[in-house]
Amino acid sequence: MQDLRYWLLLQSIDGIGPVFFKALVNKFSNPKSVFEANAKDLLTIPRINNNIVDNIFTVKNNLKSIETLLEQFDEQAIKIITFQDPDYPEPLINIQNAPPIIYLYGNIPKAKTIGIIGTRDASEQGIKKATEYAIALTKAGYVIISGYAKGIDTAAHLGALQAKAKTLAILPTGILKFKLHQELSDVSDEFMNHATILSEFYPLSEWSVGNALLRNRITSAFSDKILVIESGDSGGTLSTCEYAKAQEKPIFLYDGIQSSMDRKILELGAVSIASVDELLDL
Repeated sequence: MQDLRYWLLLQSIDGIGPVFFKALVNKFSNPKSVFEANAKDLLTIPRINNNIVDNIFTVKNNLKSIETLLEQFDEQAIKIITFQDPDYPEPLINIQNAPPIIYLYGNIPKAKTIGIIGTRDASEQGIKKATEYAIALTKAGYVIISGYAKGIDTAAHLGALQAKAKTLAILPTGILKFKLHQELSDVSDEFMNHATILSEFYPLSEWSVGNALLRNRITSAFSDKILVIESGDSGGTLSTCEYAKAQEKPIFLYDGIQSSMDRKILELGAVSIASVDELLDL
C-alpha cells in the first residue's frame, strides 16, 4: 500500500516538477524511499543539484502538515491518484510531462468529450455562444471539458449544468485553492453535484501563468475534440490548441467571433465551423 504522505511531501519541494518527480520515484521505487536515500545516491539523478537534495532532507520535518492535508481530503471526498495506480487516467499516460499525481473530486466521466475553450476576457457574444454550444453538445452526448478560467471556460461549464449534464473542470491551482466563480454562485450545489474537479498541482498551489499554461495539456488530453469559441488576444487558448495538435486531437474554431489568435489557430489545422450541426457532422 502506498504511503501517500510521501507523495505529497515530495511534490511540495521547490524544483521538483513532473520529470524530476518520476525520475526519483523510478530510481528508488517509491517516494518514501527517496527520503531514505543518501545525498550521493540522490545526486545520481540527471540534473538534480545540491539545493534540491537539501530541500529533500529539510521537508522531512513537514509530515504533520501533510497529514493535515490528507484529513482535509477525507472530509471533502478528494481522491489522490498516482502514476503507479492502476486507475491512473489513460488519457494522461503518454502525454508530455504526464503528472505524477492527480487530485480528484468526483469521477472522471466515461463518455465522449469535447473541450470548449477561449479567452478569459470574453465578449457577451462569446459567453452566449459558449453556453449555447455546451448545452447542445451535452444533448448530443458529450461531456464538456474546460480549464475553469473565467470567461469562455466558465460559460461552458455553466452550459453543461443548465443541461443537467456532467462537466470536467481542470484547475490551474491546487485543489484546496478551488473557489467557485461568481458566475456559478447561483448553481453552486449543482456544480458540486455534477462537476468533476481535477488538479495536478500541489494542493495549496496558487494560480500562476505557468500553472495555467501547464494545465492546458491536461484539458486537451481529456478532450476527444477541442472547440475554440473566442480565442482573444493572448496565447492561453493557442497553448491548448498547440497541445491538442501534438496529441493529434481535432480542433474546431467557431467563426462567428473574430480574434487576433484565430489565424494561428487555423494554421495549426483547426477547422472553421458556424454551427453545432456542422461540428457534429465532421
